[in-house]
Amino acid sequence: MNKTSKNIIKVIWAGVVILTNAFQVSAQQAGEVKDQEFVIRKDRVLTLPTQPRKFERTPVLPVPKSDGRFDYTVNPYFLSLAPEVMQPEAAQKQWPRKRQDLYPGFARLGFGNYSSPLFEGRFNNWEDGDYNYGVKVKHEGFYTGPVEGRNSAENFTDVGLNGTLFRDFFQVYGGVDYYRHKFNFYGYDFENPALENFIPNQNILNTFKLHAGIQDLDRMEGFNYDVNLGMRAFNDRYEAAETELALKIKSGFWFEDYLKTAIDLDLSLTRPRDEFYSDISRNYFKVNPYVAYQNEALKVRAGANVVFENDVTQNKTSDFQVFPQVIGEYMIQDEFGVYAGFEGDVHRKTYQDFVLENPFLGPSERLLNTIQNYEVKAGVKGVLNQELTYELGFGYGRFRNMHFFANSGIDSTRFNIFYDDDTRVLNYQAKVGWEYEGWYRLLAKANYFFYNTSTLEAAYQRPEWELSLNNNFILDEKWLIQFNANVMGGIVAGIFDPLRPEAELESTAFRSEVLPVIIDLQLKADYQINDQFSVFAVGNNLLNRKNQRFLNYPVRGIQGIVGLTYKFGY
Repeated sequence: MNKTSKNIIKVIWAGVVILTNAFQVSAQQAGEVKDQEFVIRKDRVLTLPTQPRKFERTPVLPVPKSDGRFDYTVNPYFLSLAPEVMQPEAAQKQWPRKRQDLYPGFARLGFGNYSSPLFEGRFNNWEDGDYNYGVKVKHEGFYTGPVEGRNSAENFTDVGLNGTLFRDFFQVYGGVDYYRHKFNFYGYDFENPALENFIPNQNILNTFKLHAGIQDLDRMEGFNYDVNLGMRAFNDRYEAAETELALKIKSGFWFEDYLKTAIDLDLSLTRPRDEFYSDISRNYFKVNPYVAYQNEALKVRAGANVVFENDVTQNKTSDFQVFPQVIGEYMIQDEFGVYAGFEGDVHRKTYQDFVLENPFLGPSERLLNTIQNYEVKAGVKGVLNQELTYELGFGYGRFRNMHFFANSGIDSTRFNIFYDDDTRVLNYQAKVGWEYEGWYRLLAKANYFFYNTSTLEAAYQRPEWELSLNNNFILDEKWLIQFNANVMGGIVAGIFDPLRPEAELESTAFRSEVLPVIIDLQLKADYQINDQFSVFAVGNNLLNRKNQRFLNYPVRGIQGIVGLTYKFGY
């Protein structure tokens, strides 16, 4: 061992001795260890708080990079195929319908007093998209009546067929109808002993109609049209007959949503025949060009009625006549609006029009249209609380050749047609409609007429005032009740002395008689048993009044009918 190594060992030992002595001195300064007592408890538990563990964050991975290329080549391939043709079609929305509305047909059977059977049947095929058609037949008879049983019987029969063919922009429609009305001329004095076994004459009115037309489907845009061609043949059991060829055209063009111009045409060629005339032609042609503007509040229509008609009358200067037409309506608010109009026209009157108004006509001597020199109308209208609708107004007009009916002094069962040269008519009218919570509906109308005649003493067989009330009660899904009242008064009947020549038609040629007020109360009830079956009951003239709409012809008293309705075809 060299000298350097020995010196290192000496230094180490010297350091150890110094540390040992320092520890002993420190122990002696803290104090001596004394006797101690230790208690060991087994039930004591040492609980340490939970120390959350720290996790190391996930290292961020390096983003991979690629040196690959994505270039590619598109090779064209040409195929000899026709392009696909797509036909746009409107979406068909299948609206849910109630089950009872799905039955296309129904049959109704009933019977009542006055030996009154009722049969009615209808069927409408509307499921096919391109066309639909309908068939109807109805027979209602009253084989006894208010005067001498069968001597005042009557019955009605209607048969019809109609159909429509739909195309993309228009529809073609048409139909054929037959009407038959059988009745007796029972307007005689049945209390007269000389007429104890009297059998009144019987008449049958037959009407055959055929019509066809074409109409565009979009009625509120661009050009629109409706062309209707009809033929009619009418005859009775005597010598009255009439044929008619009629053409009606409605055309218009909408410049925008509010402005429209239109031209309506009405052509009627009739050939009537009766006891006092035959082989005559009554021609009527009317053109009505007009311009109309409408928006939410304002409606205005201005045009003219250009008419050609060849009736032969006294003091007639020309068959060609032109009348102005101005009609306007302005709703200031939904609750209140005003309307007014001024118009002249010629009202077409055929023999069938007269006989439908009064079926007890005798042989007619001449047929004339009614000339409306002018008529002024004005009034107010509106809707209150979205439930009550009302309309109040008046009209005043001047007419030539207005028709009236009067009895023959020789035959009390027949009526003749009389015309007044210059008639002024003042009319006040009121209409009210009310719908309450969906279960009650009311429609009321009232009219008052004041006639100022020039040739005739009175407005024979025309009412001075009329009142009608229609009440509908929908109590629940099964019950429907209707209560209606029709009241009419101020009817003046005239008895004409045919021995006087027509040129001397004065008040002394007529004997006047005021008819009693007509009051007709009607009650209808319908009860739905299920979706297909329902029962009904109808009562007419519930006050059992001997109402006379025409002199010598009292109507049936209390008349009721009950029956059953069956829906089919679902």
